[in-house]
Amino acid sequence: MDIGNFLGGDGGILGTLSTIMFFLFLIYYQKILMIQTVWKAEKDLKVLEEYDRKAEKCIFKKLGKNATKKNKESVKNFMDFFVSGPVDLDPYGIMSKIEHVMDRSEKRFKYFVNQIAPKASKEEKANLRFGIIGAIGVHQIYKIVRHLIISVKKNNNIQMVMLLQIYLPMLTKLAKSQVKATQAFVEGIPIGDAIGPIVAASYKTKVGIEVANDIMVSKEKIAKKDVFVMKALGPGSALGKIGHGVEKIVKKEKIEYIITVDAAGKLEGETTGSIAEGVGVAMGGIGVERSRIENVAVKLDIPMDGIVIKMSPEEASIPIKKDVFKALKNARDVVERTLTETKAKKILLIGVGNTCGVGNTKKSLEGLDKKLKTVWTVQKKEEDEEKKKNSKWSN
Repeated sequence: MDIGNFLGGDGGILGTLSTIMFFLFLIYYQKILMIQTVWKAEKDLKVLEEYDRKAEKCIFKKLGKNATKKNKESVKNFMDFFVSGPVDLDPYGIMSKIEHVMDRSEKRFKYFVNQIAPKASKEEKANLRFGIIGAIGVHQIYKIVRHLIISVKKNNNIQMVMLLQIYLPMLTKLAKSQVKATQAFVEGIPIGDAIGPIVAASYKTKVGIEVANDIMVSKEKIAKKDVFVMKALGPGSALGKIGHGVEKIVKKEKIEYIITVDAAGKLEGETTGSIAEGVGVAMGGIGVERSRIENVAVKLDIPMDGIVIKMSPEEASIPIKKDVFKALKNARDVVERTLTETKAKKILLIGVGNTCGVGNTKKSLEGLDKKLKTVWTVQKKEEDEEKKKNSKWSN
């Protein structure tokens, strides 16, 4: 027998087997891919289910004595709360429509919190409201992933398999950050998005007056300029009606220059806590409040500049990281340089973001770094574990 032909030459048995295996692989590749992806996705779904339960438990724990069977059931039912956006085929008046829907949504949340925690303080109710919003986010992610997995199994759809592979890691990461956000809100701990209000509070010597719903303004002397410092009312979780506040203060005080300070998403490779400067309104969200600020600025020809502190989307919703908190000094330096360079005499400085755990004056920030020390220790430990895990896979 010719050993060469037997092993792999023309007409060899191994050559024939290799050809058969190759075609079998082509035929069953999609099936193998589906089985592998679904198996991995189901493991991740169990993790998401645990996140969902954890977020719910945070709410129940915050309710304390109010965590009755009836209230627990109400919270579980409220996890499916949705907001139906307005028709946008005709863009005219779309901002008013969106604002109307969002105002109604906020009222529903406030009503629900009043029902399940009637004796809680205003601050506790505000934190609980945002905690529930975080828990709803986790629940919706869990439901979406579960839907995709069931659909893949039912329809054997390769496109859905690809969607699972692409989005599952991001959705799992997002759900994890939302659980941490829920915990932060109910415990009154500042999140990454609070850096804007922290910068604003660091300049405020007094609480000031309420110019719009949950929006406080005080007149301060910074870099020898009259600066009206604006932020949402803390230390309870609040975003406030910044747009309405700007409209009122601009007209009343004849503001000549607007500076906004906010958190902003960073690109991979950029440093958390780095500062960037630009023009326009530095503000995320749906855009209603931003639109109001832009409208009044355009009408009165007021220049607008923005200062942002960079972080990932996940870092914006979890308890504020040390690198972000340390960016306060650099952000203040940029603010003061900007104030020195401008010829405007009346300036509005706005700290944009969720003011959970952030008071309304410079004095209220005293000891905040000590309060966050435990949080930073836990974050450092988690980061070290993640680095070890990644280095293990790379080796």
